[in-house]
Amino acid sequence: MLRGFGDRGQSRLAESHALVAGLGGTGSAVALLFALAGVGRLTIVDRDVVARENLHRQPTYTSADVGMSKAEVTSGFLLARAPGLRVDYHAVNIDAGNAARLVRDADIAVDCMDNFAGRSALNAACVHKRIPFVHTGSTGWEASCGIFWSPRTACFECLFPDPGGEDLPTCEDVGALGALTTYVASLAALESVKLLAKVGSGLVGEMLVFDGQRMESRMARFERRRDCPVCGPTRSAGLASRAVELCGNGEILVSRAFSRGSFERLAGRLGARASRKGDSILATSILGFDVSLFRTGNLLIRGTSSREDARLVAKELGLRLRL
Repeated sequence: MLRGFGDRGQSRLAESHALVAGLGGTGSAVALLFALAGVGRLTIVDRDVVARENLHRQPTYTSADVGMSKAEVTSGFLLARAPGLRVDYHAVNIDAGNAARLVRDADIAVDCMDNFAGRSALNAACVHKRIPFVHTGSTGWEASCGIFWSPRTACFECLFPDPGGEDLPTCEDVGALGALTTYVASLAALESVKLLAKVGSGLVGEMLVFDGQRMESRMARFERRRDCPVCGPTRSAGLASRAVELCGNGEILVSRAFSRGSFERLAGRLGARASRKGDSILATSILGFDVSLFRTGNLLIRGTSSREDARLVAKELGLRLRL
């Protein structure tokens, strides 16, 4: 019944495959909107576990999910509401080592992450595959949404070159309002659904920036950089992955801390000291820190941002890390 959409647009959605990177306030809402709109296949990716402070703005979780993998919980939530949907979930950190594999079959990728390294890696993979990279951001009172689609537009790296380790504001620094993250999620889902259904898009090559306190918005067009290392003529092979990702204040993630095959061995070693959180995570306490071991080989430590603390925790687990 929707003018310009119709059965043909709905059929295209059913045949489409979207990747949602990051399942926080924005990403969990985008994934839900995709599922309810009729997108046929979703790949959802998040490295984190559900925390109580997530619940006020992240709609796919309940208090019973605290400590469980966000990717696993969101997958179950979506399948319960859209039984015909195909969902591939990955409880991993997106980096240069896995971004290309994650977007391999996708028609579009939506960036809802909270770290620059992951965004850069996903952008590079989208440039290589020539699919739209839908960027979202929400910190404090400001939200943004834009669509990069190289080579027809600039890529994410053109506008936001690597800050070289400089700390960028996070929700932990400036706060996050659930209504604002849901607002930008709706924008991203709307523009993505239009692209997948081939009914146009108003944000390709542009970014909308919204001030939720003043209720003001502005549009900015992208300009390509000829010296861009990702989409320029002298593009590099890609960005190196980071061994340790900081996730806001007092939280550290170590990617590939152990092999996938070691998960059950570690579970046996920890015994009653660890509890299983779904199929993906072992939760335990080591040296006073809350520790989550992911089946994918990642190690998440809450209560510290110190690499030395991470080494000590790893040592207690019988792991040797170079950080």
